[in-house]
Amino acid sequence: MNLSEHLSKQFDADLTALRTRVVEMGGMVDEQFRRAVEALATSKTMVAEEVIRNDASVNALEVRIDDACAHLIAKRQPAASDLRMVLGVSKIVSELERIGDKARKIARLTAKVSEGGGNDAGWIGDIERLAAGARRMLREALNAFVRSDLETAVSVLRSNRDFAGDTSVVSKEVVRRMSAQPENVPTLLDMLSITRAVDRVADHAANIAEHLVYIVRGTDVRHATLEQIEKEALAPR
Repeated sequence: MNLSEHLSKQFDADLTALRTRVVEMGGMVDEQFRRAVEALATSKTMVAEEVIRNDASVNALEVRIDDACAHLIAKRQPAASDLRMVLGVSKIVSELERIGDKARKIARLTAKVSEGGGNDAGWIGDIERLAAGARRMLREALNAFVRSDLETAVSVLRSNRDFAGDTSVVSKEVVRRMSAQPENVPTLLDMLSITRAVDRVADHAANIAEHLVYIVRGTDVRHATLEQIEKEALAPR
């Protein structure tokens, strides 16, 4: 094996390690989000406190992956699609870190909502349903990243459009209750914050799907319409 082949194999190994770390971080924030919603639904403050403590591990992993990306760029000087992969990974882990932040926020508000009587079955059921949808989008976005699967990425973006409507219905009901129950406004505001946090998790999952389009196609679609993204991502090349 000559030097060029050796360097190429080492670079491929480095990229594989980066992708593996992204999946590891994705699994970590997915579990954080799941447990935060569990804590809310069951009023288990101990679980909520654990989620808050574990957020430091999520942040630390983001820093390690970002450092690895910077090291890879400086050492290997990748070009074209390889450079897009490294830059895309850095953007994706930022989205994952923000999902971790939303899980921490939900966990932090759990005790306040429970004490204020905001853990009624109807709203909790809505949150659990929305969270399940957001987690599904996150896992699909990560699977799309692993397989460079643009069809699945576009499917995530379509799901997010529908998801936004579902979240809006829940949010409007919480706002309606503010008018009907002014004495409960502080708790209802916390409930609204949690609902919006769940909605943002879905948005971050959709952002991961958009970053994959950039990695594979080389086009930044963050401000494009869904129709434009579909055209760009699914057009034959």
